[in-house]
Amino acid sequence: MNGPIRVLIVDDEALLRHALRAFLSADDRVDLVGEAADGVEALEAYPACAPDVVLMDIKMPRLGGIETTRRLVEQDPHYRVIALTTFTTEWRALEMLKAGAAGYLVKDSTPEQIVDAIIAAYQGDRVVSPEVQRTFVLDSLDEENPRTAPSEALSEREREIVGLIARGLSNVEIAEALHYAESTVKADIRNINRLWQVENRLQVVLRAAQLGVVSL
Repeated sequence: MNGPIRVLIVDDEALLRHALRAFLSADDRVDLVGEAADGVEALEAYPACAPDVVLMDIKMPRLGGIETTRRLVEQDPHYRVIALTTFTTEWRALEMLKAGAAGYLVKDSTPEQIVDAIIAAYQGDRVVSPEVQRTFVLDSLDEENPRTAPSEALSEREREIVGLIARGLSNVEIAEALHYAESTVKADIRNINRLWQVENRLQVVLRAAQLGVVSL
């Protein structure tokens, strides 16, 4: 990460924008470069702000978060949008992720969780709040009855890491909990992704639940 991550806040609630501004400004890993009260303002602010990551509300006047995200990602597929919303329903999350969002957080997430999600999205990962993640997993379990192959076996440490991912912990928090270097945790996650043929944390949790590695 070269310098702080540039962040744009898009939300029609002035109080929430103020709260986000307060704690983001206190974290030197991020740089708040702009605010918008709806999707129209966000699209207008985008060229001048040139943010790396956008925190996007879903329900807003004039232009909502799903359509705004779709238009931003059409302009640049590498654009990183994280939904920050009160909605925990699966269909809302799916619509946002299909529009191109890199993450989906609920508004009761802690400041640390939000900053961790910003960093993860910037680095190319997809982050979903545990509440919504659990819905995805349970729905997937209702639809599938997978078979376990020998190649899907994990080491004890990798199983611990999967369990902590399912609890919503970031790589830094996992490293602290297990007393390993963050680089070791990242290497283990890459190996888990390779063994299970998955690409992001949500898919890891889905696969883990299907295989009985975690229970929800």
